[in-house]
Amino acid sequence: MQTIEVNPMPTLNDVTRNAPTINQYIDRMPAGYRGGFVRQRDSYELDMDIVEKLKIHASDHEIVALFANWCGDSRRAIPVLALLEEKIGLKVRALGGMTKPSWQEKRMNPGRNWAIPPSPREVETLRVTSSPTIIIFNSSGEEVGRIKTRPKVEKTVEAEILRIIEDNK
Repeated sequence: MQTIEVNPMPTLNDVTRNAPTINQYIDRMPAGYRGGFVRQRDSYELDMDIVEKLKIHASDHEIVALFANWCGDSRRAIPVLALLEEKIGLKVRALGGMTKPSWQEKRMNPGRNWAIPPSPREVETLRVTSSPTIIIFNSSGEEVGRIKTRPKVEKTVEAEILRIIEDNK
């Protein structure tokens, strides 16, 4: 009889607990990337109706954002998370710096989407295939949903996060 190994769904405990907050990460980014993230953070206007609804859930949820610094979708989404962190105290951990594997690495391991290192090891633990990947966890540390690349149902990142949280209540 063959045993089938079942990989459990990753939890918040699978993430490095000393990962910086999203604002700390942006402030420490290499200068060549930081400007685009800071400009977006400074110019983006959150939907305050959504923010008020999210505020109710902020203490019961935590977000982990995995992303490539060079990614345009990350430059649009990650600053929104930084604003939510500032405005409502939503905990957002950043695991940036994802890098694609070289062609030699890809040939040696065709199933690998990211070069580890320099990409954080959590990209494999959390089964990340695209940048950015925004994972929402509940207070028990269980994943309740994720946004891959950009919102799929709602128009904004903050609205998509709220939808995911409310759909899981």
